[in-house]
Amino acid sequence: MPRDRVASTGTLGTGRHKAMTAPRLVGIGFIFAIVAVAWMALGGSVNYRTQSADDSGRSAVSGLWGTSQEQLAPTFDANGEPLSITSSRVNADFALDQRKKGLLWYATYAVDFSARYSVQNPSRDAIQEVNMRFSFPDPNGAYDGFVVQVDDEIQQISYESGEAVATFTLAPGATGLIETGYRTQGLDEWRYSPTRGSVGVIDDFELVMNTDFDAVDFPADAVSPTAKVETESGWRLSWAYDSLVSGRQIGLVMPKPLNPGPVASRISFFAPVSLLFYFAALVLTGAMRDVRIHPMNFAFLAAGFFSFHLLFAYLVDRIDINIAFAIASATSLALCVSYLRLVVKDRGALIEFALSQFIFLVVFSYSFFFEGLTGLAVTIGSVITLGYFMAKTGHLDWEEVFNKGAEERRRRAAERLVAQQPMNPSAATAVTATGTPPPPPTGEPPRG
Repeated sequence: MPRDRVASTGTLGTGRHKAMTAPRLVGIGFIFAIVAVAWMALGGSVNYRTQSADDSGRSAVSGLWGTSQEQLAPTFDANGEPLSITSSRVNADFALDQRKKGLLWYATYAVDFSARYSVQNPSRDAIQEVNMRFSFPDPNGAYDGFVVQVDDEIQQISYESGEAVATFTLAPGATGLIETGYRTQGLDEWRYSPTRGSVGVIDDFELVMNTDFDAVDFPADAVSPTAKVETESGWRLSWAYDSLVSGRQIGLVMPKPLNPGPVASRISFFAPVSLLFYFAALVLTGAMRDVRIHPMNFAFLAAGFFSFHLLFAYLVDRIDINIAFAIASATSLALCVSYLRLVVKDRGALIEFALSQFIFLVVFSYSFFFEGLTGLAVTIGSVITLGYFMAKTGHLDWEEVFNKGAEERRRRAAERLVAQQPMNPSAATAVTATGTPPPPPTGEPPRG
């Protein structure tokens, strides 16, 4: 009599209830750990590329555009005695021109600087020869249109150790009006120091900055403006004082677009958290809908998840960061959802899986585009997700869910045992119904 085996597609071992077992969860955790290590390596690689790009890129940009600018107020002296500036009117107009090198943006700018200073001859009976010393922000910089005028007369200028020196005379008790200015370029910041390195008295002072950009910011150690007026192209910022004792600078920090390198690195380091939420959603949704996903399926889904970060990390230095994000998101979603369509036949479960990936991968990652809001966005998303699954799984009997795994293992053991020995149809039917094989035969079958 031919052997009768229980078919693998029959009832045995593939009942309607899908099992969640401890070995499956251990396997999923092992896959998670491997992919987490890969993400740490990817994040470290992006960090290294960013640092390398900054070392070379900043040097290249500084060579073309100059460095951060700090303009000191000029000094005046007569016969070796310092003279105080009785009035200052300073103006700086900024035109932003951001540049991208590799994984980083640099806030380059052009500045048109002009200033008018008043200095009084303290002597009432003698003409004084006054020396003006004007220090440039960078001795190696380029300054177009630099000139010094005293009472509307252009003065002859000499240059000593990065300083411009102009000499003029003032009549007894007279006040001279000194005008100067230049056009140059800089990087990241521009500062003005009314006093040189120490606390001093600033009389009748006004500085006005005009920007062609909206996102203005100020150095942490600088003085904030006394007035801000929004203009058609940006802001008009003013610092005006009658008499001020201070040693602090006045400054402006140039805005820069979102830097691709640091964003890609942070998203990669955060990715294990996103994957953990995604795997939890797969497991819990599978338990609710009686859908079983093998750990190997989890491995392929983790690879599809990882494809987003890999693509994004190597696209951001080539194309716009938002376009790179869109391409990486669409690719990862297409890979995972198309794969799940082959694995999962439950359409409702498939929709929930796709929505979970969109939230935990795309939305969580995009929150890194908004500095200072990432933690809040992830927290809100996590709490909402927790509430959703608590409501959905509250009716589940978890002991029964895990016991299904033990019952399934027993059925599979019975199936293997039945497949290894001959049996008659009635015995096979009994095994199929009970999941317990009959006892092995104890003697030889009768001979015909």
